[in-house]
Amino acid sequence: MLFLGVFQITVPYGLVFWGEQYISSGLSAVLFATLPFFVSIFAHFFVSEKLTKVRAIGVIASFIGLVAVFWRDIIGFQVAFGQFSAFGSLAVVGSAMSGGLGNVVAKRHADRIDPAANVLVQMLMGTLALFSIGLVTEKTGAIDFTFTAVASILYLGVFGSALGFVGLYWLLKKMTATNVSLITFANPIVALLLGWVVLGEIPDPNIGIGAVLILGGVYLSAKPGS
Repeated sequence: MLFLGVFQITVPYGLVFWGEQYISSGLSAVLFATLPFFVSIFAHFFVSEKLTKVRAIGVIASFIGLVAVFWRDIIGFQVAFGQFSAFGSLAVVGSAMSGGLGNVVAKRHADRIDPAANVLVQMLMGTLALFSIGLVTEKTGAIDFTFTAVASILYLGVFGSALGFVGLYWLLKKMTATNVSLITFANPIVALLLGWVVLGEIPDPNIGIGAVLILGGVYLSAKPGS
């Protein structure tokens, strides 16, 4: 649990939030979507989930689909602002690598650890570590605990992290680590559907093509016998 507190919470959250300061949200989403690649590689060696050709093709197809979904956002941001940071990009990829390793280690010990207890220890450790780093590196005088800020932190902490990780570790008991990691590809599709239904945002054609590739790749990777 202490290992996961470092590689599942402290390192991934620290790197991804630091890296996102210097790259677009679309590029960040694409780079973090390398997580299934790392899970597939680590799982091949550590939990005997063989990286078959069909599974590899599925993961690659889903990744290409994700690039298609965010292509306009990535290009538009770079042209308008020119704010591309190699270090920011590497930080997000490093976050995905750390999270991928954490998922595989969690899968290896999933049957021996209660999901809720696992998340409790990880979150406490991650909170202490990141809070300590923040006190040293950030301007603490600028902190303003408004109602909106506190509500956002509580929502992200409870629903976005605690319950999400409990669900993740429960799934790791039932499914392969590789299949569970494919959720990374499904998140953008859910966000796009909500944007269409709730906000009335009309998807571009490339988004439809990307969604087909993502779903097709997930099917190839997750289907029995792959």
